[in-house]
Amino acid sequence: MGKSTAAELLVRLSTDPALRRRFQADPGAVMDEAGIEGAAREVLSSGSPDQLRSYLGGNDAPPGCMIMFAADEKKP
Repeated sequence: MGKSTAAELLVRLSTDPALRRRFQADPGAVMDEAGIEGAAREVLSSGSPDQLRSYLGGNDAPPGCMIMFAADEKKP
């Protein structure tokens, strides 16, 4: 699990608006359903694009998987 499961969820979040809304409303429930645990859960919960890139290996992150976090980072 771990990184690959987190990467898969990030791809789904970047391509599925309904799942993204659910994640924004209740990230714990979505991560439970996806089987996200441990460090992956902490990183996803942080919402930090930098932490996500670091955890997933920088440029090895799936294309587009940082979209929702980058957009959220610009909010006041």
